[in-house]
Amino acid sequence: MLQYDCVIVGGGAVGLSLAIVLGQSNYKTLLIEQKVPGKIQDDINARTIALSFASHRIYSMLGVWEKIKDPISIQEVLVTVKGQYGSSKLTAEDQELPSLGYVVGTQELEQALEETLQGLTYVDILRPATVLSREARQDAWHISVSDMAEKISCKLLIAADGMTSQLRQEQQISCQQTDYDHFAVMTNLHIEKGHHNIAYERFLPKGAIALLPWQQSLATCVWTVDEMQAQSLVNLDDDSFLRECQHQLGARIGKPIACGKRWCFPLKMQLATNQMSARFLLMGNAAHSLHPIAAQGLNLSLRDIWQIRSQIRKAKMHCDIGSVDFLESYLQARKHDQERVIFITDKIARFMSGGPIPTWLRALGLTLFDSLGPLKRRFTAFGMGI
Repeated sequence: MLQYDCVIVGGGAVGLSLAIVLGQSNYKTLLIEQKVPGKIQDDINARTIALSFASHRIYSMLGVWEKIKDPISIQEVLVTVKGQYGSSKLTAEDQELPSLGYVVGTQELEQALEETLQGLTYVDILRPATVLSREARQDAWHISVSDMAEKISCKLLIAADGMTSQLRQEQQISCQQTDYDHFAVMTNLHIEKGHHNIAYERFLPKGAIALLPWQQSLATCVWTVDEMQAQSLVNLDDDSFLRECQHQLGARIGKPIACGKRWCFPLKMQLATNQMSARFLLMGNAAHSLHPIAAQGLNLSLRDIWQIRSQIRKAKMHCDIGSVDFLESYLQARKHDQERVIFITDKIARFMSGGPIPTWLRALGLTLFDSLGPLKRRFTAFGMGI
């Protein structure tokens, strides 16, 4: 039987990042992923993700950041309300830091994580592979994996297999779900005058539209609308879609002249009622899947992973990371940050959706917020994860 300290199921950014932390800490780790990496998309069709300044520091300390191809710095975030004068501006200069965060390609990030893992002798990767069976013993899991004749034993089994986690369901861990009755339409826009490293968030009467600076003159657009309008936007021809974007964004950002592939997905928040059981831990979207409005999903998970690294370092010896004491200490240490991010993200999402709040009142709220320097700096620091 093959012996491991930890088996991670799920080879996305969370699973890969966690494998790096464990491998660098000399914990024998197996990563199991059922999909093979896809072909890197060209910039206009690439999926992107916003990394906070804290996530940038974490990846720098893990030796990943230098391998990420062309991260784009966010120097400023401008928040407005359509048809109103109220606005708020958050800047890196106000925080006395070089950047508020960065936008990176999802595939480029995973490629950089894979490259970092290649130099770690304590980490093995099985791909494509799936867990066929598992049996909980008092001090270990015994696992059968596809295409492997020999069974695997591990002290800790981690489910990082996404929002619909099969392992979480098999452990009979339930979830609390909040449906925001909105869908997100996501694509990359080519902006005629460029993005100038500015991110935009514009509240609409119902929903919002956001732009994240991307490569050259591209920007990732995330537009939140109801289900019927989302389907309509996906089905529009490119010229009609670009006209709709211009109408909602206004003239300030310049003219969008081209767009990439469009994706559409429902906006929900899903929280596991418990993130652990005996020698079992949920990570990433399997534990907490958030509304993307505040771009906190992966950033929150990276701070979760950093806590595991901190506990290992504090132990100063090779400890049992699957023990009840280790897992409960981890969850207790992460409780405040998780609850804070979940609360604030939910409130922003509800504020964004409009509901009974008139647009003039939302604009007034933004203006008041912008005038309160200490509160604005504190909120900006929250978004940066510091």
